[in-house]
Amino acid sequence: MSSVIYAIVFKGEIIEGFKPISVKAHMAKLLKADADKIKTLFSGKQIVIKRTADKKAAAKYGGALKKIGADVKVKVIKSDPPLPEKKVAKAATPASVPAPTTTSTPATEQTPTAVDTSTISLAPNEGNLVEPSAPPPPPDVNISGITVAENDGTPLIEASEEEHADLDLGEYSVQENDGSPLVEASDDEAPEIEVPDFGLDEPGAVLETLQEEKELLNPNTSGMTLAMTGSDMLEPEERDEGPEAKVPDTSGINLVPNFD
Repeated sequence: MSSVIYAIVFKGEIIEGFKPISVKAHMAKLLKADADKIKTLFSGKQIVIKRTADKKAAAKYGGALKKIGADVKVKVIKSDPPLPEKKVAKAATPASVPAPTTTSTPATEQTPTAVDTSTISLAPNEGNLVEPSAPPPPPDVNISGITVAENDGTPLIEASEEEHADLDLGEYSVQENDGSPLVEASDDEAPEIEVPDFGLDEPGAVLETLQEEKELLNPNTSGMTLAMTGSDMLEPEERDEGPEAKVPDTSGINLVPNFD
Protein backbone atom coordinates (compact mmCIF):
# COMPACT_ATOMS: atom_id res chain seq x y z
CA MET A 1 0.00 0.00 0.00
CA SER A 2 1.43 3.38 -1.01
CA SER A 3 1.94 6.03 1.68
CA VAL A 4 1.00 9.69 1.21
CA ILE A 5 3.54 12.42 1.97
CA TYR A 6 2.73 16.15 1.90
CA ALA A 7 5.54 18.37 0.64
CA ILE A 8 5.67 22.18 1.18
CA VAL A 9 7.21 23.53 -2.05
CA PHE A 10 8.54 27.08 -2.59
CA LYS A 11 9.70 28.67 -5.88
CA GLY A 12 10.74 32.07 -4.54
CA GLU A 13 7.39 33.69 -5.40
CA ILE A 14 5.85 36.29 -3.09
CA ILE A 15 2.15 36.91 -2.53
CA GLU A 16 0.92 40.22 -3.95
CA GLY A 17 0.92 43.00 -1.37
CA PHE A 18 4.01 41.85 0.56
CA LYS A 19 7.48 43.35 0.30
CA PRO A 20 10.39 41.02 -0.57
CA ILE A 21 12.62 42.38 2.21
CA SER A 22 9.94 41.76 4.83
CA VAL A 23 9.18 38.25 3.52
CA LYS A 24 12.87 37.27 3.51
CA ALA A 25 13.34 38.55 7.05
CA HIS A 26 10.30 36.68 8.36
CA MET A 27 11.31 33.46 6.56
CA ALA A 28 14.83 33.65 7.97
CA LYS A 29 13.36 33.97 11.46
CA LEU A 30 10.72 31.26 10.97
CA LEU A 31 13.04 28.73 9.27
CA LYS A 32 16.12 29.74 11.30
CA ALA A 33 18.04 30.11 8.02
CA ASP A 34 21.14 32.11 7.26
CA ALA A 35 21.69 34.49 4.33
CA ASP A 36 22.99 31.77 1.98
CA LYS A 37 19.98 29.56 2.55
CA ILE A 38 17.57 32.47 2.03
CA LYS A 39 19.38 33.29 -1.22
CA THR A 40 18.92 29.68 -2.35
CA LEU A 41 15.21 29.75 -1.46
CA PHE A 42 14.65 32.83 -3.64
CA SER A 43 16.71 31.56 -6.59
CA GLY A 44 13.56 30.67 -8.56
CA LYS A 45 14.09 26.92 -8.38
CA GLN A 46 11.50 24.61 -6.86
CA ILE A 47 12.69 23.72 -3.35
CA VAL A 48 10.98 21.41 -0.88
CA ILE A 49 11.01 23.14 2.51
CA LYS A 50 9.35 20.39 4.54
CA ARG A 51 7.96 16.88 4.13
CA THR A 52 5.39 15.37 6.47
CA ALA A 53 2.82 12.58 6.47
CA ASP A 54 0.40 14.63 8.60
CA LYS A 55 -2.08 16.51 6.40
CA LYS A 56 -3.10 18.84 9.22
CA ALA A 57 0.51 19.72 10.02
CA ALA A 58 1.25 20.38 6.33
CA ALA A 59 -1.72 22.75 6.00
CA LYS A 60 -0.76 24.54 9.22
CA TYR A 61 2.89 24.90 8.16
CA GLY A 62 1.91 26.15 4.69
CA GLY A 63 -0.60 28.59 6.18
CA ALA A 64 2.06 30.05 8.48
CA LEU A 65 4.38 30.69 5.51
CA LYS A 66 1.58 32.27 3.47
CA LYS A 67 0.77 34.63 6.34
CA ILE A 68 4.24 36.15 6.06
CA GLY A 69 3.94 36.48 2.25
CA ALA A 70 5.63 33.31 0.92
CA ASP A 71 3.60 31.77 -1.93
CA VAL A 72 4.16 28.13 -1.01
CA LYS A 73 2.32 25.11 -2.40
CA VAL A 74 1.39 21.91 -0.61
CA LYS A 75 1.77 18.93 -2.93
CA VAL A 76 0.80 15.31 -2.41
CA ILE A 77 3.52 12.74 -3.06
CA LYS A 78 2.65 9.06 -3.10
CA SER A 79 5.55 6.71 -2.44
CA ASP A 80 5.48 2.92 -2.57
CA PRO A 81 6.95 1.20 0.50
CA PRO A 82 10.20 -0.76 -0.10
CA LEU A 83 9.75 -4.43 -0.76
CA PRO A 84 10.90 -6.65 2.10
CA GLU A 85 14.16 -8.42 1.42
CA LYS A 86 13.82 -12.13 0.92
CA LYS A 87 15.95 -14.06 3.29
CA VAL A 88 17.52 -17.09 1.64
CA ALA A 89 18.46 -19.73 4.13
CA LYS A 90 21.49 -21.72 3.08
CA ALA A 91 21.90 -25.08 4.74
CA ALA A 92 25.53 -25.81 5.56
CA THR A 93 26.51 -29.48 5.34
CA PRO A 94 29.51 -30.45 7.43
CA ALA A 95 32.38 -31.95 5.43
CA SER A 96 32.76 -34.81 7.88
CA VAL A 97 29.17 -35.98 7.43
CA PRO A 98 28.59 -37.60 4.06
CA ALA A 99 25.50 -36.56 2.20
CA PRO A 100 22.81 -39.23 2.36
CA THR A 101 22.18 -41.03 -0.86
CA THR A 102 18.59 -41.13 -1.98
CA THR A 103 17.15 -43.52 -4.46
CA SER A 104 14.28 -42.34 -6.55
CA THR A 105 11.56 -44.75 -7.50
CA PRO A 106 10.03 -44.01 -10.86
CA ALA A 107 6.35 -43.19 -10.67
CA THR A 108 3.99 -45.68 -12.18
CA GLU A 109 2.78 -44.55 -15.55
CA GLN A 110 -1.00 -44.17 -15.84
CA THR A 111 -2.47 -45.90 -18.85
CA PRO A 112 -5.14 -43.72 -20.54
CA THR A 113 -8.63 -45.20 -20.49
CA ALA A 114 -9.95 -46.14 -23.92
CA VAL A 115 -13.23 -44.38 -24.83
CA ASP A 116 -15.50 -45.77 -27.54
CA THR A 117 -16.43 -42.85 -29.87
CA SER A 118 -17.84 -44.94 -32.70
CA THR A 119 -21.43 -44.01 -31.84
CA ILE A 120 -20.76 -40.25 -31.64
CA SER A 121 -21.37 -38.04 -34.67
CA LEU A 122 -21.44 -34.30 -35.40
CA ALA A 123 -24.52 -32.66 -36.87
CA PRO A 124 -24.06 -30.26 -39.81
CA ASN A 125 -23.42 -26.60 -38.90
CA GLU A 126 -26.90 -25.27 -39.67
CA GLY A 127 -30.06 -24.44 -37.78
CA ASN A 128 -30.42 -24.27 -34.01
CA LEU A 129 -28.67 -26.39 -31.43
CA VAL A 130 -32.01 -26.97 -29.69
CA GLU A 131 -35.26 -27.27 -31.59
CA PRO A 132 -37.70 -24.52 -30.61
CA SER A 133 -40.78 -25.57 -28.70
CA ALA A 134 -44.08 -25.58 -30.52
CA PRO A 135 -46.24 -22.48 -29.99
CA PRO A 136 -49.26 -22.95 -27.71
CA PRO A 137 -52.58 -23.53 -29.48
CA PRO A 138 -54.80 -20.45 -29.84
CA PRO A 139 -57.61 -20.22 -27.28
CA ASP A 140 -61.08 -21.24 -28.42
CA VAL A 141 -63.24 -18.20 -27.57
CA ASN A 142 -67.01 -18.43 -28.08
CA ILE A 143 -68.20 -15.11 -29.57
CA SER A 144 -71.56 -16.36 -30.81
CA GLY A 145 -73.40 -14.13 -28.34
CA ILE A 146 -71.63 -10.95 -29.52
CA THR A 147 -73.10 -8.85 -32.35
CA VAL A 148 -71.88 -5.69 -34.04
CA ALA A 149 -74.41 -2.87 -34.52
CA GLU A 150 -74.88 -1.31 -37.93
CA ASN A 151 -73.02 1.93 -38.68
CA ASP A 152 -75.81 4.52 -38.85
CA GLY A 153 -73.46 7.49 -38.46
CA THR A 154 -74.08 7.92 -34.74
CA PRO A 155 -70.81 8.77 -32.88
CA LEU A 156 -69.72 6.50 -30.11
CA ILE A 157 -69.43 9.49 -27.75
CA GLU A 158 -71.72 12.48 -27.88
CA ALA A 159 -69.82 15.63 -28.81
CA SER A 160 -69.74 18.30 -26.11
CA GLU A 161 -71.12 21.71 -26.90
CA GLU A 162 -68.41 24.34 -27.32
CA GLU A 163 -69.14 27.98 -26.58
CA HIS A 164 -67.43 30.40 -28.94
CA ALA A 165 -66.84 33.93 -27.65
CA ASP A 166 -68.06 36.60 -30.04
CA LEU A 167 -65.40 39.32 -29.87
CA ASP A 168 -65.71 42.62 -31.67
CA LEU A 169 -62.20 43.51 -32.94
CA GLY A 170 -63.30 46.24 -35.32
CA GLU A 171 -61.61 49.03 -33.35
CA TYR A 172 -58.20 47.26 -33.40
CA SER A 173 -55.69 47.48 -36.22
CA VAL A 174 -52.19 46.18 -36.91
CA GLN A 175 -49.48 48.74 -37.64
CA GLU A 176 -47.20 48.19 -40.59
CA ASN A 177 -43.69 46.92 -39.84
CA ASP A 178 -41.44 49.91 -40.52
CA GLY A 179 -38.42 48.39 -38.76
CA SER A 180 -38.81 50.30 -35.50
CA PRO A 181 -38.47 48.25 -32.27
CA LEU A 182 -41.49 47.56 -30.11
CA VAL A 183 -39.65 48.95 -27.06
CA GLU A 184 -37.24 51.85 -27.22
CA ALA A 185 -33.72 50.84 -26.19
CA SER A 186 -32.38 52.55 -23.08
CA ASP A 187 -29.03 54.33 -23.04
CA ASP A 188 -28.09 52.96 -19.62
CA GLU A 189 -24.74 51.21 -19.69
CA ALA A 190 -24.17 48.15 -17.58
CA PRO A 191 -21.96 48.99 -14.60
CA GLU A 192 -18.52 47.45 -14.54
CA ILE A 193 -18.04 44.97 -11.72
CA GLU A 194 -14.62 44.64 -10.19
CA VAL A 195 -13.82 40.96 -10.08
CA PRO A 196 -11.21 39.87 -7.54
CA ASP A 197 -8.03 38.28 -8.78
CA PHE A 198 -8.93 34.62 -8.85
CA GLY A 199 -6.33 31.96 -9.48
CA LEU A 200 -6.08 28.21 -9.86
CA ASP A 201 -3.67 26.22 -7.76
CA GLU A 202 -1.53 23.47 -9.21
CA PRO A 203 -2.93 19.91 -9.46
CA GLY A 204 -2.41 17.97 -6.27
CA ALA A 205 -2.34 21.03 -4.00
CA VAL A 206 -4.08 20.68 -0.64
CA LEU A 207 -6.94 23.11 -0.14
CA GLU A 208 -6.69 25.03 3.10
CA THR A 209 -10.01 23.96 4.60
CA LEU A 210 -8.71 23.33 8.09
CA GLN A 211 -9.71 25.93 10.65
CA GLU A 212 -7.14 27.43 12.93
CA GLU A 213 -7.09 26.06 16.43
CA LYS A 214 -8.51 28.57 18.89
CA GLU A 215 -7.50 28.60 22.51
CA LEU A 216 -10.37 27.64 24.79
CA LEU A 217 -11.51 30.31 27.23
CA ASN A 218 -10.94 29.64 30.92
CA PRO A 219 -13.19 32.08 32.81
CA ASN A 220 -12.55 32.87 36.47
CA THR A 221 -15.48 31.40 38.45
CA SER A 222 -13.93 31.82 41.91
CA GLY A 223 -16.45 34.55 42.80
CA MET A 224 -19.49 32.43 41.90
CA THR A 225 -21.39 30.24 44.36
CA LEU A 226 -24.32 27.87 43.97
CA ALA A 227 -27.27 28.00 46.37
CA MET A 228 -28.65 24.86 47.97
CA THR A 229 -31.73 23.21 46.50
CA GLY A 230 -34.90 24.83 47.84
CA SER A 231 -33.22 28.03 49.01
CA ASP A 232 -34.45 31.49 48.02
CA MET A 233 -32.83 33.21 45.06
CA LEU A 234 -33.05 36.65 46.73
CA GLU A 235 -31.72 37.90 50.02
CA PRO A 236 -34.28 39.19 52.56
CA GLU A 237 -33.20 42.81 51.97
CA GLU A 238 -33.61 42.33 48.19
CA ARG A 239 -37.28 41.36 48.40
CA ASP A 240 -40.04 43.84 47.59
CA GLU A 241 -42.70 43.21 50.24
CA GLY A 242 -45.02 45.91 48.85
CA PRO A 243 -47.29 48.16 50.94
CA GLU A 244 -48.19 46.97 54.43
CA ALA A 245 -51.62 45.28 54.57
CA LYS A 246 -54.30 47.23 56.49
CA VAL A 247 -56.58 45.48 59.00
CA PRO A 248 -60.22 46.07 57.93
CA ASP A 249 -62.81 47.41 60.45
CA THR A 250 -65.44 44.68 61.05
CA SER A 251 -67.31 46.39 63.91
CA GLY A 252 -70.36 47.11 61.74
CA ILE A 253 -70.76 43.49 60.60
CA ASN A 254 -73.45 41.45 62.43
CA LEU A 255 -73.82 37.71 61.91
CA VAL A 256 -77.40 36.32 62.07
CA PRO A 257 -77.83 32.63 62.91
CA ASN A 258 -79.20 30.55 60.04
CA PHE A 259 -81.96 28.21 61.28
CA ASP A 260 -83.20 27.03 57.89
